[in-house]
Amino acid sequence: MKKTINKLILMMLVAFTVTSCLDEEAVDFGKGPIVTQFSKKEVTNNFLQDGTGIVYEYEVPIEYKGADGTPLNEDVTITISVDTASSTATEGKEFSIEQTTFTIPAGSQTAVAKIMVNSAELDSANPLTAVIQIDSSTQTVSDSNKTVVTLQAICPSSLAGNYTFSDGSKRNVTITEDGPGVYTVSRDNYLGTAYEFYISDICGKIGVTGTYITNNFAGYTSGGSGTVDETTGTITLSYTVAPIFSNQTMTLVKD
Repeated sequence: MKKTINKLILMMLVAFTVTSCLDEEAVDFGKGPIVTQFSKKEVTNNFLQDGTGIVYEYEVPIEYKGADGTPLNEDVTITISVDTASSTATEGKEFSIEQTTFTIPAGSQTAVAKIMVNSAELDSANPLTAVIQIDSSTQTVSDSNKTVVTLQAICPSSLAGNYTFSDGSKRNVTITEDGPGVYTVSRDNYLGTAYEFYISDICGKIGVTGTYITNNFAGYTSGGSGTVDETTGTITLSYTVAPIFSNQTMTLVKD
C-alpha cells in the first residue's frame, strides 16, 4: 500500500512539473525580436481600364510582429524601395512610388505604402509585377521583407445577377460582385449543398480563384476556367474540386 501511495505522489509531482513547464512556455511564447514585414508576400490586384487612363492609388500594408502582440510605445520608421531586378513592371511607366519612408506610430502596428498604378500602360494578357522591398527599419527586418504585386488590367465587367444552370442540377444561382472583376458564385451544378466559389473576369476570360470548400476543409484542391458570351451574357465554366469532381461543365444562363 505504501509503495502504491509513493507511486501516486511521484506521478502527481511529474504531472505538476510538466504542467509548470508548459505554463512557462505559454507565458514566454511570442516574446522575442520585433520584426517589420509586408502583410502579404504576394498579391494580385485588378485595375480597370475604362479608357480614361486613370492612375490608381494601391495600398500595400506594412506591419510589425513579435513580443507579446502589444503595440510599441514608440514610433517605428521604415524605408522601402523597388527591387528593379526582380520587377517585370517598370517604375515610372506602369507604376511609381512617391513616398519611400513610412512611420508606424506609437500604439499602432501597421502603416500603408502606396503604389501609383498607371492603368493605361497595363496589358490584361501580360500582367506585370512590381516587387517592393523593405530596406531598413528601426526594428528588425523580417525575412518577408519583399512583396510581389501583380498588376492585372481588366476590362469593364458586369457579371453580377441571377442565373440558371442549363445543365447539371439546373438550379438557380446568384453571382455577387466583390470588387472590380471579382465575384462570388453562390453554388455549383454538381453538389446538392450550396458551396460558393470565386471567379475573376479578365476581359471575358473567367478563372476560378478559390472555393468555400478549399478554404474550410483540408484535402481538397480547386480550379477552373471559362468564357462569357458578349452577346447573351451566358457564362460557360469548366470547374474542378478534387477529389469530388473534375472538369464539371457549368453553363450559367442569365435570367
